[in-house]
Amino acid sequence: MKQTKQKLALALVFSALLLTGCSSYGDVETLLRAPQLSGESSALQKALNSYLGGSATLKYPASGDFLSPFAFGDWDGDGEDEAAVLYTADTTGSNVCLAVLEPSGEDSWRVSRTVEGLSSEVENFNTANLKNAESQQLVVGYSSAQGDSYCVVYQYDGENITTVISQSYTQLLLADLTGKKDTTDLVLALPENEMGGVTLQLLTNVDGEFRSIQTLALGAGSYNGCAALHAGTGRDDAAYLVMDAWADGNAMVSDIILYDAESGSLQPYHPPGLSDPQRSTLRYHTELLSRDIDGNGTVDIPAEIDDGGDLQTPVDKRLVFLLWKDYANNSGGNSLFGVYDSKENFFMALPESMHGSIMIRGNQSSTGWLICNREGTVVYCEMRVVDLDEPESIEYERIATIGSQQLQARMVTSYYGLSMDYIKSNTVLLGTA
Repeated sequence: MKQTKQKLALALVFSALLLTGCSSYGDVETLLRAPQLSGESSALQKALNSYLGGSATLKYPASGDFLSPFAFGDWDGDGEDEAAVLYTADTTGSNVCLAVLEPSGEDSWRVSRTVEGLSSEVENFNTANLKNAESQQLVVGYSSAQGDSYCVVYQYDGENITTVISQSYTQLLLADLTGKKDTTDLVLALPENEMGGVTLQLLTNVDGEFRSIQTLALGAGSYNGCAALHAGTGRDDAAYLVMDAWADGNAMVSDIILYDAESGSLQPYHPPGLSDPQRSTLRYHTELLSRDIDGNGTVDIPAEIDDGGDLQTPVDKRLVFLLWKDYANNSGGNSLFGVYDSKENFFMALPESMHGSIMIRGNQSSTGWLICNREGTVVYCEMRVVDLDEPESIEYERIATIGSQQLQARMVTSYYGLSMDYIKSNTVLLGTA
């Protein structure tokens, strides 16, 4: 039942995306405010409006487990799903409110409790088993017009909503870092302090209580804030996290942090082959965040390189060669070579044998670029971005849809390891998770 309800809530977002081709959060929110909701969601809003004596305005999170104002789960551990709704109303002021509703019959709900949030927007909306395996907590990230963000963990016990923690933050991560398996940990990047750098706070379950057990300061004098946090599984199935941080000079670097079970704390980790993390992970395309680029469960860190090949004008203004490094094993970092298109925000992996031996130049129609041998005399393939209504042909095949356009590719001259299937499988749109 729980999974069905979660899928129903998410389907409201995804169906609108499919019908319109919109891809941004702003488009989603605009789309979903106006239409009448149906089914269970409509029943929830009807119950909420009746409780308020007026019409609630639903609030859409920008990210998290739920990209909808509605969440479903067994918050109090009674074996039956409750619902949570994010909203504002004329009678409650400008701050977002959270309502928990209990089922009261077939397709019927009643409001049990409401609580006022800390600001007017919702950055993320998540649920997790933070205290025990039986009940779930609601994790809400609020944001204000002044740029401040607040993470609040709510506990609903069947009668009341209580605040477990309330903390200013810049980024958050929910993951099982401590290896408890039946509960989840929370890592918060705290707002910048006077010493600079980034301070991470680890909160976890300790004997049934969810609380902070550590703060870890990183990059004092070098970092200007945290851009993102990512969790992965490393050697011996140990959990670790990668932090992308803003560095001086409008650049970005990454740090690797492991949880050491012996000491019960997070510790910086410098794996073999990464003696200077800041230098090795430096990139000036600050939109390049770490991610599991190859889908193997580990977090890969992108690094811009200058020995990937020759980028001819004008494509040198939009393209950059990258190595995605995976430092989760003892070998010191597996790597994935390829080219990043900063204009369209996608990465195309290339065979490692092309590293340092190719030229990339613009195509004749100025819609994309050609991958050639180093001398530019042999063209291996062409990548181009064209309108959605541009038909596929014997030569050109669609690789991906990018907003209102499509990415197409064609093979020109055979190259070992490079094929249309390879391009389709190894081209990643970085605007998607």
